[in-house]
Amino acid sequence: MFDGNSRKNVSEAGLATLSFEVSNVTGTKAFAVSGVDGTLPAGIIAKGLAEELALPQNVSWQLRDDDSAEFLDGTKEIGSQVQSGAHLSLTPKAHLG
Repeated sequence: MFDGNSRKNVSEAGLATLSFEVSNVTGTKAFAVSGVDGTLPAGIIAKGLAEELALPQNVSWQLRDDDSAEFLDGTKEIGSQVQSGAHLSLTPKAHLG
């Protein structure tokens, strides 16, 4: 899933996969991600990326699209919210309000 390829791929089964760049909120850790199943919820992807970046697992994480400055809905498919080539930031949920 995290092989560094930065192009959109189509698996043998015909399911679209995504490739994008992700960094932690401070920008000190970043890497390319590819082969992400676009039908998975963004929240599941955020949790997996936090683990990959060795971020604390007792924190709820969310993804933010750096181009639009919008947070992704963790319950919706990631493929319906971003396209391959996107630049995302992994940020802790603030739980304000």
